[in-house]
Amino acid sequence: MSSDEICPECNQEYAGWWCKPCSSKHFQNDFNNWTSGNDKIDKFVQDTQLNANRNWKVIEWIPFERFKDVKQIGKGGFGTIHYARWIDGRIKEWDIENQQWKRYDKEVALKKFDNFVNFNDVLNEMSIHLKTRTGGASIRFYGITQDPETHSYMMVLEHAADGNLREYLKINFNDIEWEQKLGNLWDLSDCLKEFHELDIVHQDLHPGNILSSNFKSYMWISDFGLSKLIGANPNNPEKKNIFGVLPYIAPEVLSGE
Repeated sequence: MSSDEICPECNQEYAGWWCKPCSSKHFQNDFNNWTSGNDKIDKFVQDTQLNANRNWKVIEWIPFERFKDVKQIGKGGFGTIHYARWIDGRIKEWDIENQQWKRYDKEVALKKFDNFVNFNDVLNEMSIHLKTRTGGASIRFYGITQDPETHSYMMVLEHAADGNLREYLKINFNDIEWEQKLGNLWDLSDCLKEFHELDIVHQDLHPGNILSSNFKSYMWISDFGLSKLIGANPNNPEKKNIFGVLPYIAPEVLSGE
């Protein structure tokens, strides 16, 4: 067994760079040093920290003053998108020598929800978004913050430098080769396959919700505000509830086959 398979802090086997027991302990030791001011959000953040077995499954409560150069870059049906620089940056791993998290300065996107959006719907979107990170099909979710002026909650997300597919196609459509088009379609179908394997239906998929930092290499799906977890049909527990737009649902699905 090589030395990189033993946690230097607890001397137990681990993945080589993220020890879940030690990381959970460090997060828990810090619980009394922060609060969002909302018990449900505090619990949501804390649960992810205690259960994360990789750094990309961790989210944090991030005070708004930890962002700089904040500017609006887009607007959707339920809120606005802002660019920002996160002063501290995302967590990578625990620094044993200095007893703190190693971090990297990071450009991020802040998704601010309009005040009319139901709080439970906000939590549902955050929960589903975090669940979809299992295979990397959705854009990375770093944490939650709050606009100090409007008190609206904001998701802290990875910044997609190439923007969304709609705007990308407007500018680059005539220059995109077939190899890239086929690659993009493959990526998109693979993302949807991962969602459906998790029993998640997006329900709002369009080019504005397909993002990338480099459309020639990969794509992410975003905006899970209308997404649902497929539950059992109470009239037939062996079947799933049906979701989708009626003209595009296969006849055998409607007939319960």
